[in-house]
Amino acid sequence: MENTTDNLWTVVINPTSGNGLAIKQWKAAEKILQSKGFNYNVCYTKPDGKTIEMVKGIIENGCTHLIVMGGDGTLNEVANGIMLQKRYASHEVKVGVVPIGTGNDWIKTANIPTNTNDAINIICNGNTSLQDVGRATYHINGSKHIRYFVNTAGSGLDSIVINKVSQKKANSRKKGTNKLVYILTLLAEFTKYKPVEVTLEADNNTTLKGNMLNFAIGIGKYNGGGMLPFPNANTGNNLFEVLFISNMPKIRMLFVVPKLFSGTLEKVKEVKYIRSKKIKLSSATPIFAETDGEVIGYTPILFDIEPLAFCYFSK
Repeated sequence: MENTTDNLWTVVINPTSGNGLAIKQWKAAEKILQSKGFNYNVCYTKPDGKTIEMVKGIIENGCTHLIVMGGDGTLNEVANGIMLQKRYASHEVKVGVVPIGTGNDWIKTANIPTNTNDAINIICNGNTSLQDVGRATYHINGSKHIRYFVNTAGSGLDSIVINKVSQKKANSRKKGTNKLVYILTLLAEFTKYKPVEVTLEADNNTTLKGNMLNFAIGIGKYNGGGMLPFPNANTGNNLFEVLFISNMPKIRMLFVVPKLFSGTLEKVKEVKYIRSKKIKLSSATPIFAETDGEVIGYTPILFDIEPLAFCYFSK
């Protein structure tokens, strides 16, 4: 049983998560936390990447127990704050997740329930797991930048679609299944997408080249609001599951979309899977990438792993 009274917790809430339902859900969660004796402070996420600095400061001021109330984007910002702080080893910071977001892909692999009471009970039980953390290194105007991720990253068509879907969700309070929104956006963007010649360099001198439709790497199994592109991913084996999809005729894409959700992409001839600790993605024409659904920057980008660097409360 985690000692909820002696530890000072910080609850990081994204008030815009869940199509605006975050505050209502927080009120219910707060009653549960109080009934279970949690000693906590509350912080709300900030725009323009400032949440990362906020979390970094919270930890460096001595707080090692966090509860995240939000979706994948909120968890990504918290994970970045953990990885960038200098006071503790990253795995010494314990993170509980109470899902609010509309996507919630990371929790599907981590087996965290969407029910608020059940999610808080997992935190109270005190069991923790460690998982790998991905790191993307890229340059903007000659300056090096780093962004960490705990679920997936990628570039190409999927990155464009994920970015568009995020924008649509941010600008609308209309409810709809993430699967439907993703599929409609994917089909719309695919008709406009122009494949780019890329080079992918992996471990053991493995190199893939060609006109890329999509590139993605997985620590977790799911992304895009329920897609299953990495059914064989392992969060703790110090290896990325790497997906490379070459260009294909547009009509074939209609038959490939269902396989994105069923975890059977390996049956598509244009699909290639490899495993690697490091991946370098280069392209003649710069293309942007995303980490956990957040746009980061443009190629060339190096992806590598910090093994077992993220600690979270688990069943």
